[in-house]
Amino acid sequence: MKSSLPLTEQDLADFATALEETTKDFDALLQRYREVQDAFAQRTDARAKITQGHLPQAELNRLKKQIATLEETLENQLMSWNNLKEPFWQVLRFVGLGLVLGWFLRGWFGP
Repeated sequence: MKSSLPLTEQDLADFATALEETTKDFDALLQRYREVQDAFAQRTDARAKITQGHLPQAELNRLKKQIATLEETLENQLMSWNNLKEPFWQVLRFVGLGLVLGWFLRGWFGP
């Protein structure tokens, strides 16, 4: 099956470039995911040590500080609703507008 638009070498080069960028972005996302997993594990370990008790005050303070730092790392790494709120409503608005416009045009010009 032939396409009506012939592919050029530039099209293939552009696709290869886009694929490389996507691969780099995926690798970066995977690295951030692993950092988040490590932070969760470290936070869990620190909380377990605190609940065991019988720790010197200096060690207890160090673990509490470590937990606070890890929680900041987790908050910064994970996407929150506040980051997604604006794009979500933009997509919803334009999809809704597209549906209404499509229904209007279909009704106006017939099936």
